[in-house]
Amino acid sequence: MQQRLNSLYRLFLLILLVAVVSRPHAAPVDDVIYMAEVNYAEWAFVSSQISCELKHEIPGFGVARFLQIAGEKFHFLIDSYQPVPRKGSAEMWEISPSWEPGTPDPLVQTLQIEPGLRPVLLQRQPASWLLASLAKGQIGSIGFTDWDDKRKQVQLRLSPVNFQRPYLEFRKCLKALPEKGFADYRYSEVRFALNLHDLDASAKALLKELADYLNRDERVKSVRIEGHADDQGRRKYNLKLSERRAMAVKAYLVEQGVEQARLATFHYGESRPKVRSRSQKARAKNRRVAILLSK
Repeated sequence: MQQRLNSLYRLFLLILLVAVVSRPHAAPVDDVIYMAEVNYAEWAFVSSQISCELKHEIPGFGVARFLQIAGEKFHFLIDSYQPVPRKGSAEMWEISPSWEPGTPDPLVQTLQIEPGLRPVLLQRQPASWLLASLAKGQIGSIGFTDWDDKRKQVQLRLSPVNFQRPYLEFRKCLKALPEKGFADYRYSEVRFALNLHDLDASAKALLKELADYLNRDERVKSVRIEGHADDQGRRKYNLKLSERRAMAVKAYLVEQGVEQARLATFHYGESRPKVRSRSQKARAKNRRVAILLSK
């Protein structure tokens, strides 16, 4: 009896083994690749007086942009059509296109995919690597695990087709871009002599440079002009003096072409000293107009 049970058990194991071996393997899951077809790939160069940009649509996913704004760091970003649900890690590498075989750069860059409508944001170094990759005719690819199916990998590929001409315009734009930007102009200060509200040569030079910037950067929505005085003299007089100083700055900016609607003046007399001291050096710093920019 025991021998018969052992034989049946061995037969069961054999049938089970045959069933497992002969079972067909699950079909491989294809990656999800987003890339413009050769006949439809386009790059667009867009510029303003303070920015240079290269734009490229990744069909079905979003828009890729290389962007340089005056006074800021060069970067690359992708704005997606649909929000990415969660954060994840990703890799970026080169792929040689079939029509132009070559040796891709073996370097693999790592990055983070962020949730929301801007999943990819690369700072200067990886952005420059990606731009150089496209310039030599390679496909830039960013790959990460699909958030809906972990068996799949999503690949965002930047086509080098029709890249060279807008890239040359982009490079010319970068050379002509001003070095200073919003961070350099967001706070300025004009100093005044005792009891005066007239602008001297150095104040006019500073304000002319500021006006040139304001006339270029439409992102600046408002300019707050604050007049101040030191603590010498009567308070009422100092209040009026600080008003005249603020109005003198406003008038000069308008004269240089800045729209009045963007300018708002305030005056505080001696109530808001920059330096709380009665020394002559401190008082000189308190006789001022502060100019604050807001986007």
